[in-house]
Amino acid sequence: HPSRKELAEKKVEDMSSVEEKIVSHVHALMNHDVKATGLKGLQGKIWKAGYASGELKGHIYDDFKPLLEWCKAHDVKVCIYSSGSIGAQKLLFGHSDAGDLCDYFTSHYDTTSGGKKESKSYETIAKDIGLDVKEICFVSDAEEELVAAREAGIGYVVMSVR
Repeated sequence: HPSRKELAEKKVEDMSSVEEKIVSHVHALMNHDVKATGLKGLQGKIWKAGYASGELKGHIYDDFKPLLEWCKAHDVKVCIYSSGSIGAQKLLFGHSDAGDLCDYFTSHYDTTSGGKKESKSYETIAKDIGLDVKEICFVSDAEEELVAAREAGIGYVVMSVR
């Protein structure tokens, strides 16, 4: 994996403190966008402190809150499936630059439901939500996720481009 190569180039074995080694490992994983559940959990704990202090605010596009309001007014369930931990999702949306948006979401899902590039994950989530996969609209900016959702039978897959 590219993160191992990065660590070898940094000569982690020569670092004197355990803290330096851990920080180097975490940075290497983040630099290569590794979607490991443990890493996402660690990020969530770090972010919790930043959101609690007010140092961090979740960025929300201007059209997102009106969309959530429309969905709520029309009884459309909105669920989040992210590689970020459920805790991190709730922090981001609970401390967004548009205010606390958590009440707009019916459910949150993360990699504990399976990988976003695995069709089985979408079947698992559909079962949890209580909907037939054909009734679900899945929006993503990642083609491999959309392919997996389509393979699972998701009725509507939408590519989001920003």
